[in-house]
Amino acid sequence: MNKKRYGLTVLLLVVATCYGAESQSVVAPGAKVEKLAGGFTFTEGPAVDEGGNIYFSDIPNNRIHRWLLSGTLETFRENSGGANGLFFDKSRNLLACEGGGRRLVSINPPGDRVTVLADRYQDKRFNSLNDLWIDSKGGIYFSDPRYGRKRDDMEQDGEHVYYLSPDRKKLIRVIDDMVRPNGIIGTIDGRLLYVADHGAGKTFVYAINEDGTLSDKKLFAPEGSDGMTIDNEGNIYLTTGVVAVYNRKGEKIEEIEVPERPANVCFGGKNRQTLFITARTSLYSIKMRVKTGRRLFDKPLELGSISVSMSAPTPSLVGNEKNTQAGTEPRFEQDVINTSSGHLTISFIGHGTLMFAFKGTIIHVDPVSRAADYADMPRADLIMLTHEHGDHLDTRAIEILRKQGTELILTETCAKKVAGGVVMQNGDVRTVRELKIEAVPAYNIVHKRSGGSPFHPKGQGNGYVVTFGDKRVYIAGDTENVPEMKKLKGIDIAFLPMNLPYTMTPEMVADAAKAFAPKILYPYHYGKTDPTKLVDLLKDTKGIEVRIRKMR
Repeated sequence: MNKKRYGLTVLLLVVATCYGAESQSVVAPGAKVEKLAGGFTFTEGPAVDEGGNIYFSDIPNNRIHRWLLSGTLETFRENSGGANGLFFDKSRNLLACEGGGRRLVSINPPGDRVTVLADRYQDKRFNSLNDLWIDSKGGIYFSDPRYGRKRDDMEQDGEHVYYLSPDRKKLIRVIDDMVRPNGIIGTIDGRLLYVADHGAGKTFVYAINEDGTLSDKKLFAPEGSDGMTIDNEGNIYLTTGVVAVYNRKGEKIEEIEVPERPANVCFGGKNRQTLFITARTSLYSIKMRVKTGRRLFDKPLELGSISVSMSAPTPSLVGNEKNTQAGTEPRFEQDVINTSSGHLTISFIGHGTLMFAFKGTIIHVDPVSRAADYADMPRADLIMLTHEHGDHLDTRAIEILRKQGTELILTETCAKKVAGGVVMQNGDVRTVRELKIEAVPAYNIVHKRSGGSPFHPKGQGNGYVVTFGDKRVYIAGDTENVPEMKKLKGIDIAFLPMNLPYTMTPEMVADAAKAFAPKILYPYHYGKTDPTKLVDLLKDTKGIEVRIRKMR
């Protein structure tokens, strides 16, 4: 990828015109429009990934670029098929409306594989796909106008809007009475769809039916739009000569002026509270009071099928509460631990697989596909691998979880199977993502294979002690109660394996726990071993709370 670094050198005052004395500006107080990058021909289709980075098209130059929050510009894809509108799906694939290619495609996260989702309706090629929105079920709405003078190769009978079902098997036309449909966005609850008829100079709102069809068409705004987006207050952002902001009643409440005519907008940034604007030859941004109203990545922290609010009440270190939102059925059990630097959320995935969330950082430990559908899990800022066995090292899961900037901590034997990681030897100490990580030896002393070799030889596997604020968390990996474990000090939380015959018996776990005295002890990787035996073995030991969580 080509990389260039741009300074934020152009500061332009936003001109915000409020329509109504009681309205509060959507723009953050004192915020200014900033030019992030220039030199393009026609920018379009901004989309935000789960890290807050922005992908956008330069249509005439046939490229998709990526603007990283670090201030780096990258070329994500050459020969983009004249890609216009972009949108990320739940599997972190980038969906693109290829105007030149006249098709809807899905691009995998590395950007090296393209899958065609739709290129024809009733066996006739599309006109020039423009913009899209994905509903909560995974169905895709997209507009198919035709701009320019060349119209003699149009195979469709007009310019329409379509819906591709979540299983990608059914394609239907949902709007057939517009002059030239363009921008499209839906509400977070999936009930309403806003579509701009750029050719008629109007924007309409529709009710979304259960089968994806649309009904109850109403005029929303007396002006059309190129691209559009929505914020968390339900305001709709249209791009005309300015960025025009309409409240959910269809009343214009504000205008944001940009030095160049805007083409499209989306929310991004770390907290999804920055509005990014593609405008002709440049990419701009402005800090906002509001934030995104999108479903896919707008929640504080997406943990599988449940959302954890980092501002929610948190149990104390020795508490026994579980983090379960009212009215939801969590996919994985979770505990929330209070630390001096914020909440630590632990998700108990299965077998030896765990996930931690701390201060916006996602850490996956030994992710394996049979324990979770990682396409529906938050991608990793940090992945930690304890050893190379297939129930701990799954290259497919790692590939799905990895994103731009993901860091990988692993053993030397793991590094032979996974590239791009940092090897930690037994006894090494590193700081990664502002977390202190100590590698603890993990090996067998007693349990061995029939030939006499240990299931886990000394020097090959790692356990890890990770410091989250003022709490030290020990993830032992596959090991027995080795001397190095029993010498540990100041452990607040410990995960000890109890999977016979490969790791420890309940008696071994109890012996180790009595030696280094963690405040909270979680048996994990316990297979068919009854974890309640551990409770009985430690019932007279003060200061150690045994917590048993379901590890699927």
